[in-house]
Amino acid sequence: MARQKAKIKFSERGWVKQLLKHSVAVVSLIAAIVGLSYNSWQANQNEINQNMRIAAFEVLKNLGELQTVVNYAHYSGDKIRGNPIEGWKHVTMVRDLSHLLKQKAKKESQLLYNAWEKNWESIEADTQTEKEISQQIAKTREAVLSNIDASE
Repeated sequence: MARQKAKIKFSERGWVKQLLKHSVAVVSLIAAIVGLSYNSWQANQNEINQNMRIAAFEVLKNLGELQTVVNYAHYSGDKIRGNPIEGWKHVTMVRDLSHLLKQKAKKESQLLYNAWEKNWESIEADTQTEKEISQQIAKTREAVLSNIDASE
């Protein structure tokens, strides 16, 4: 005797009945998916904020070191601690790390880079150059600090 396959008919009424019967499981599954999605999104946001804060602190550190180079170069003529070539390291690091920060900090760090690129050779002798670079360092610092304040 050959076995006959049972035919399964789709019944809208039967489907609704099954859905109602298993409604707790369906709601639980939806809640789990929504919760997992939100958790993943939140973890991503936390990582972005953490990266921004770390970058901001590194930028502030390099801005301080750049200001030290400027001060030694201009005010004391110290060729070791005030070596403008050493300043390139700091100004480049500031510009590169600012890509992880908000637009204002990124813009100000690019302006600092441009000012340094234009004036680095005359920093020792020209008071106006020192003022321009020091002011741009201060503007960049303010933009970075406002970036830190915004991420809290």
